[in-house]
Amino acid sequence: MSRSRAIVRLLFPFAILGLAAALAALLWLTRAEVPAEPVEERAWPVTTTEVTVAAHRPLLRLQGYVESPRVATLSAAVTADVAAVPAREGDTAPAARELVRLDDRELRLTLDEREADLVDLRSQREVEERRIRLDREEVTREQELLELLNREVARLQDLSREQFASPSDLDRAQQEQTRQRQALAERRFSVDTAEQRLEQLDSRLERSRALRDRAALDLTRIAVESPFEARIAEVLVAPGDRVGPGEPLVRLYDINALEIRATVPGHGLVPLRLAMAGDGVEVRGTVDEQPVALDLSRFAGQAGRGQGGVDALFRVTAGGEDLVLGRFASLEVLLPAEPDSIVLPYEALYDAGRVYRVVDDRMEVVAVERLGQAYRANGERGVLVRAEALASGDQVVKTQIPQAMHGLRVRVVEQ
Repeated sequence: MSRSRAIVRLLFPFAILGLAAALAALLWLTRAEVPAEPVEERAWPVTTTEVTVAAHRPLLRLQGYVESPRVATLSAAVTADVAAVPAREGDTAPAARELVRLDDRELRLTLDEREADLVDLRSQREVEERRIRLDREEVTREQELLELLNREVARLQDLSREQFASPSDLDRAQQEQTRQRQALAERRFSVDTAEQRLEQLDSRLERSRALRDRAALDLTRIAVESPFEARIAEVLVAPGDRVGPGEPLVRLYDINALEIRATVPGHGLVPLRLAMAGDGVEVRGTVDEQPVALDLSRFAGQAGRGQGGVDALFRVTAGGEDLVLGRFASLEVLLPAEPDSIVLPYEALYDAGRVYRVVDDRMEVVAVERLGQAYRANGERGVLVRAEALASGDQVVKTQIPQAMHGLRVRVVEQ
């Protein structure tokens, strides 16, 4: 009896499993048939922009700094004390405005001294001219006197031979003759060198006159004036300072010669040079959020090693009244128009070389050549491209989709 119970207890789980399998098979065979729903392909919502193929002017954006080729450092030309400094840093000074005044008392004394030297030399020359006239007159008299002495010596020699004259008288006459010859020689030398002495005096007069003129010129330099309409960048002295020749006083720059120096990248050099040689270059500049009118003046004469472009100098033609040297400037240069080009929003460009056109609610990839930047019809900046496969009126996706691919289904929505 116990054995039969053990067998029943062993077979009971298998019986339950068999019953469950039978019930599952019955349910499977008697299930209701439900039709399968088809999976609908997802359509990505996108916005588009209409393509317009035309000639568009590329936009070259540059950055630079305000500078001026006419920056002057005014220096002292004389040694003097600083009497007054009307100049103030940041002021705008018209041409010929006094910026610094030096004390002129020492210079006036020097000028008086030079005038006195000149008067003295003029008087010396007049005296020398009179002496030369006198020497020329005295030469004749000295010659006559020598002839008289010669005859006297000859007479005394004759008398001495006949012993009618003493030897002492003859000696005295001969001494007088020798002295007269010496006096005549000196007088003739004075007459012969008259022109040289006058030339020496004339040279001293010229030097004295030059020193007088220099002293007068130094006196005119006590007032340091602005050489042009300028803005004062720095004042380097104050009243009471002692300055010498060459010592800087004021640094300023011409506000009518302001320029903006900006580096033009290599790809923009050729079209910019062509535009400069042709109809000119249209430039829009901004300094401290204020617009300034610019004109391309020239290119720099040299470029640093490793520099990716060449500096261009843009002349400020209007709006430069408040510009300060060294300020940062943003420039937009319009280059010659590119034919058969298209301006698209930046977000329409994928990987810098492809866009997607919408054809029958699907995205179609189109390769493009990037030409730079340009202004769109609404005044905003966009990317300038060229693509032979695109035509005016085509719709290009301008929504960035991470899953973007050729053939992707899309749904165009309103802006």
